[in-house]
Amino acid sequence: MNALVERLAANISAARQARRWSQQQLCDKLAERGVTTTPEDLDLIESGEREPGITETAAIAGAFNTSVDALMTNPDDFEQALVWTALRTAYSDARRRLMRDAAEYERASEAVCDYLDGDERVPRVEREELERQVAQSAAWVALDGYNERDPWRIRWGIPIDKEDPVAKL
Repeated sequence: MNALVERLAANISAARQARRWSQQQLCDKLAERGVTTTPEDLDLIESGEREPGITETAAIAGAFNTSVDALMTNPDDFEQALVWTALRTAYSDARRRLMRDAAEYERASEAVCDYLDGDERVPRVEREELERQVAQSAAWVALDGYNERDPWRIRWGIPIDKEDPVAKL
């Protein structure tokens, strides 16, 4: 087996194990990307007995949220790339969830407001509290939960956009 195939095999196996995916789970992820590979084929690839095709390699890299180049690097360098891609992916996923949840909060606030507008039977105390809460945007709610109102970005020397609500603290 040549050195490139050996590195590729080691890195695919390491990435799969780092994600705690079974070979079947990786095969399922590849199928989502339009590539059909069996666990038996994957076992041959990870052992270096079978060299993956270009399409397979690209799909494998995509499944691990990395590049084909990174898959072919020295295994020690690849471990660092895996850590970075895991952190980047966790951040991106959390940001996407936050944006989705903020939009959902705004839709729910609008629905509550619409309901309060049309139904006078909601008890006055509850109505006043809901109206106060509905007046708060998702950003305001997030600010309420911001620990100690001490942005960590300042410690890292990251400038805060003057339009960011945190800048007004």
